[in-house]
Amino acid sequence: MKFIKLIISLITYLTVVNSTIFAHNLYVIDLKKIENKLLDSDEEVLKAIKALLESGNSEEALEKLYLFIETAEENNEQQLIIDGNLLLADIFREHGDYKKSTEMFDNLIPLVLNDAKNLQYIYFKKGGNFQLDNQIDSAKVNYEKAILTGKDVKKNENLKAKIFANLSGVYYLKGDYDKAIENYKIAANYQQILGNKEIEAGILNNLGGVYYMQGKFTEALDVFQQAFNLVGYGQEDLQKQTRSRSYINMAYAYSGLNNFKKAFEYQDKFFSLNDSLQQELKYKEIALIQSKYSVATKEKEAEIEKVKRKDAEVLAYGLGFAILVLLSGIYALYKVYKLNKKNYALQISQEQLLNQNKIDNIKSNLQAKILAATLDGRLEERKKIANVLHDNVSALLSAINLHLYASKKKIKEEIPVEIEKAQSILEEASEQIRDLSHNLISAVLLKFGLGYAVQDLCEKLSNSKITFTSSAKNIERFNQNFEIKMFNIINELVNNIIKHSKAKNGTIKLEQLNGNLQIIVFDNGMGFDMNEIELQSGIGLSQIKARIKVLNGLLNIKSNKEGTRIYISIPIEY
Repeated sequence: MKFIKLIISLITYLTVVNSTIFAHNLYVIDLKKIENKLLDSDEEVLKAIKALLESGNSEEALEKLYLFIETAEENNEQQLIIDGNLLLADIFREHGDYKKSTEMFDNLIPLVLNDAKNLQYIYFKKGGNFQLDNQIDSAKVNYEKAILTGKDVKKNENLKAKIFANLSGVYYLKGDYDKAIENYKIAANYQQILGNKEIEAGILNNLGGVYYMQGKFTEALDVFQQAFNLVGYGQEDLQKQTRSRSYINMAYAYSGLNNFKKAFEYQDKFFSLNDSLQQELKYKEIALIQSKYSVATKEKEAEIEKVKRKDAEVLAYGLGFAILVLLSGIYALYKVYKLNKKNYALQISQEQLLNQNKIDNIKSNLQAKILAATLDGRLEERKKIANVLHDNVSALLSAINLHLYASKKKIKEEIPVEIEKAQSILEEASEQIRDLSHNLISAVLLKFGLGYAVQDLCEKLSNSKITFTSSAKNIERFNQNFEIKMFNIINELVNNIIKHSKAKNGTIKLEQLNGNLQIIVFDNGMGFDMNEIELQSGIGLSQIKARIKVLNGLLNIKSNKEGTRIYISIPIEY
């Protein structure tokens, strides 16, 4: 519970805090972090100051801003005075001088008493200054003034949502959880109106944390689930971060409800997603460093020193981030240790679940091996039968037919009709045995190999309703048993296309690449749902998976309404 409280406190703090740098009266300003809604003035001087801030010329920008305010005061241009002082107050705030920033906001209040929208905004900023300066009661008073002032302000939901969210954080820090819940709900409602799902989800996670602190684990779990549903499985950074918070929050909620199995499940999801986020962040940092290095090498010699300073700043940020990650990792390990120590029952459940997973894996591997062995036995039996039919029975039938033919030559009178019928029956039997032998093991496969056998299969199965095509790249002769196994898998997949897909076109691609045989089978049929489909004929999808698993291969199936694509990669047996 202390961990949840720490998370909510940190989030509450980050709601109103932005990163700052301050050194020897030199402000390095990130304009994007300044929440000054009045900054978009039409005054050309302010536009020039904004341009200087964006380009990093902070000293020159501040000089021009002070001159701009002084000129506006001399000319008694009230709106420009307000615009300039709001920008300056925000700059002080960004660099931690909350007292100076608050004084400037106080000086602006008399100028905007008849402007409810700007007055609401100034009270909100003052509340943020006090909250950042840990003056909680003063922050509460100013947030409440902002709410009261903005009652008649329309179409300002975004600012209202921020005010109620920050006020919720204040009530939380004061221990008034009911008030915190009330205001979080209002803030979430405003974000819902605005359609800001990710921000709404973040507020709901905070709301769930308050319920958790009250011991209302069921309510907390419900709110955490709502937060997760808002972002779903979106792939944007903010969506992933929000989903990660929802996972760990739900893990704690389930733990509070003594559902340790679910708690462990969501804890695993959190660690998995968090590892992914960390990896993506590392890739972005590497890309950023490479980009900066590439730009730096092309800059003029006069700018080299400036680039070095920027690189040093990047390095400092990287070291700071690395230290933060390290400390976070140490803290996380400490909390995991404490959690395991205090919840021995959860640890036992976790070990049982892991053991059960190992047993299930062993069973699955054993079943796959048994199934593969059964299929291998069936394959050997089919080969033996085909050989007997082709080499022995067909030879005997041919010998009988030869003897009948010789007997016909010796008979000088009219040849008995029984001999003619016997020959006809022998020819039909020979043809049926030859077809049966080919069905058991493709003669084209045995003589010419997998590529030609697949091509022959496509030609035989193509008709007016469906057309099959094939292509083979770098396909040579492989181990005969390996070729037969691969042909049987392809044959089963093609039969499934004919029976189930309602496709008009099917394609089979073979390629030998880096010691692996790659097989791609795709069609333009109606597709299927992997969770519902159950193949009823042939060796079946589950048995195809077992065969590929035993051969240390890879199987990937993608299916939708536009068709199905099956990719197989298996180490070749030469």
